[in-house]
Amino acid sequence: MVRSRDLRTATAGLTRPHLVSSCVGSIDRLLLCIPSWSLDHPDLVAGYRSLIGSLRSGTRFVVALHHDARPIIEEWFRHAGHDAAAIDWVPLAPYLAVTDRAEDAYVSLNDADDGSLYLMEPWSFGRVGDALIADAVEEHTDVWATTSPLIFQGGNCLIGDDVWLFGKDYLIDTVELLTGPGSPVEVPTGRSSRRFALELFEHDVEQVRRMLLIGSRWPLKQRDYIGRREGDRFFVEIAGGGMGTYQPIFHIDMFITLMGRIAAGRFGVLVGSPALGARLLGASAPFAHADAYDRIARTLRRAGFSVYRNPLVHRSRIAGHFTLGELREIAQRPGGDSLAAAVAELDEMDASDSTDVYVRDWYHVTWNNCLVENSTEVGRHVYLPTFGHGVNADLAVIDEWTERFWSARGFTVHLLADFTPFAKRQGVVHCIKKYLARGP
Repeated sequence: MVRSRDLRTATAGLTRPHLVSSCVGSIDRLLLCIPSWSLDHPDLVAGYRSLIGSLRSGTRFVVALHHDARPIIEEWFRHAGHDAAAIDWVPLAPYLAVTDRAEDAYVSLNDADDGSLYLMEPWSFGRVGDALIADAVEEHTDVWATTSPLIFQGGNCLIGDDVWLFGKDYLIDTVELLTGPGSPVEVPTGRSSRRFALELFEHDVEQVRRMLLIGSRWPLKQRDYIGRREGDRFFVEIAGGGMGTYQPIFHIDMFITLMGRIAAGRFGVLVGSPALGARLLGASAPFAHADAYDRIARTLRRAGFSVYRNPLVHRSRIAGHFTLGELREIAQRPGGDSLAAAVAELDEMDASDSTDVYVRDWYHVTWNNCLVENSTEVGRHVYLPTFGHGVNADLAVIDEWTERFWSARGFTVHLLADFTPFAKRQGVVHCIKKYLARGP
């Protein structure tokens, strides 16, 4: 076990929790989780290596990984010029199933009283073995792990200087936890569960900045399956992949980017626009809920941010192929009501039982999910995923738009590899890292 913290003088637990910023200050230390299964996918490896190679020498890393992957990943860091002494290796049990989503299973914070570093885990996190990553990091580094009786995920939190944004979905989930059976806390008599949940976030997660909730006033609606015709082709659309309940995407870091103070001292924020993305591509975004993004942009503008809009793409891919007769038979099985409604729509579009129907699912291509550092010491930098490669070459126009946007605002742009393989799994580059420490 490694411990640089002085246990004789440090307080027990967090006295004044203070989240690590999403954009303010230099990127000094990052957590990555690189499971061995990812090494079998050259397109994922290219993404990891482009990020590691773009971060400046002197950046410190904590790398959680299966032991058999270490020699390969060590070479990535050597090739990028990173000092071996700047890397803390966190071995994971070979049987532990984890994802590469280092962002989500905790929030990263420090104690404003003694400067100690923590990964704070939510009350529950059900994505394979990711809930064990923070404990492994605690065992092998100076970063401590703790748990709060709240529901949150790191990707649904964005932290500025005097305010932090929190996606509404997990506040609702927290209220349900506090009011359901087996709640870890008791809501005081006479106090609303929502008000008490907000007080717990202020006490446990962030005592310095104020919280701003992000999300629609009412739940967003999206059917599981939709029948659709385009010319002579017929489709069943699975359009809700990656959607939240009150959020157009399940994590706000997929469509909001904090930029730091850039214009007359005002804090800049970039909000994705699927409508703008569709216009640049000469396409349509029928299931993107563009109005939800617009309402969130207005909320941020009213809160005092300088709000900019950038293109975001809601993109489809063929996931399967059936005849309408085969789909009709599947829809008659228990639980097939939603598919039956799509079949009925295709019937009305003059499809017959022998008609070929393509199942098409949708994912989000987002340039918002990037890394930002707005630093007085090292300047302004942004680490941008790219997508305009190969069969997706049409997206190069948005790669170029995004590069010009950031450059015009004084940022040095670091273009990363093709992150389409990550986007198809509903996450991009901001999702595969965790900020642990920032400098000035």
